[in-house]
Amino acid sequence: LTKGVQGYDKKEYPGKVVVHTLSPGMVFTQLLLDDSTPELRKFPFGVLAAQPEEVAQDLVPKILAAKEQGSSVEFLTTDKILLQFFKRFVLQEKSKYVDDDGNVIQKPGAQYDENGVRALF
Repeated sequence: LTKGVQGYDKKEYPGKVVVHTLSPGMVFTQLLLDDSTPELRKFPFGVLAAQPEEVAQDLVPKILAAKEQGSSVEFLTTDKILLQFFKRFVLQEKSKYVDDDGNVIQKPGAQYDENGVRALF
């Protein structure tokens, strides 16, 4: 913002605010899995979606390194999409998150809701 609100003095603060575009892609959260079907969970979710901590581990350093106003910070890049398609459809690798029936693979000791969303806290 370069101007203050009309009728008020503009206050200066130390530091600089920059705005970026953040694109995490598909993340195994309530938003993604609510109302999903086994077919959707197998493809595209099982091929392209990632766990929240995996996305955060990739995005946080990129966000902190972004200095230019309006830069784009992405997790699910075109290269990652193509690599995931290659692994799934050419190499026939199975999803590490979704089984062949479209159910979210649950880790022992973790808590999940009925949609397969893992509790993070």
